[in-house]
Amino acid sequence: MKPTIFPVLRYKDAPAAIEWLCRAFLFEKQVVFPAPDGTVAHAELRRDGGVIGISSATPPVATNPWSSVLQGVYVTIDDVDAHHARAQSAGARIAISPYDTHYGSREYSAWDVQGHLWGFGTYPMGSPSGEPRVFPELSYRHEPDAVAWLTRAFGLHPAVQIPGPDGKLLHVEMRLGDSTVMLNLGDSQSSQDGRTQAISVRVDDPDALFAGATKEGAVVVQAPATTHYGARSCWLRDLEGFLWGFSTYRPQL
Repeated sequence: MKPTIFPVLRYKDAPAAIEWLCRAFLFEKQVVFPAPDGTVAHAELRRDGGVIGISSATPPVATNPWSSVLQGVYVTIDDVDAHHARAQSAGARIAISPYDTHYGSREYSAWDVQGHLWGFGTYPMGSPSGEPRVFPELSYRHEPDAVAWLTRAFGLHPAVQIPGPDGKLLHVEMRLGDSTVMLNLGDSQSSQDGRTQAISVRVDDPDALFAGATKEGAVVVQAPATTHYGARSCWLRDLEGFLWGFSTYRPQL
């Protein structure tokens, strides 16, 4: 197995965030590319079988949609042009048309029905072999057809679909390749403050992670608790307010 779906985050102070994430959430630096002005052009942090992308937040630039968001999703695929054609024919709003990067990847970007920004490309993000343990978690509060749209436009397929008490879908796990993205279709921790994205990390001992992270100043959203489905989990915010969930829950493979 090899991870193919990665959360990407842009921090106001990316160098400080990288150091903090390594101390508090036990990530390891995989690669850090500094920009000439001391900011971070691109970094990859690894934790077990998962990688996240980090960069510095920069002023919005009209030609770069990534400069207007703080979070997004990057997906490694083999045939960028075919994927772009599929997304475009399904009505996806293309943010950046396919192009060749200076680092050898072919990529394009598109907005989904909720306004999440996705990047698709051949760049592997230094993903390790092994079971993925880091997952983007996206909220779709006003789009009941999000699952069908993501299947049609981006080629993801639902692996787990959990209805709420009213019978409507509440939680969905969608897969592409060896990786999973989690969708919440109602109120959730990840949409409490208007943000619509979080990062979920599978860990063996959420209590130990919680203890270490709170000593480093992580803000408690939910202390460790055992869920009704048997997983132990907690929710924390990092030093710039991004929401993280740590759980023993193992998505369906």
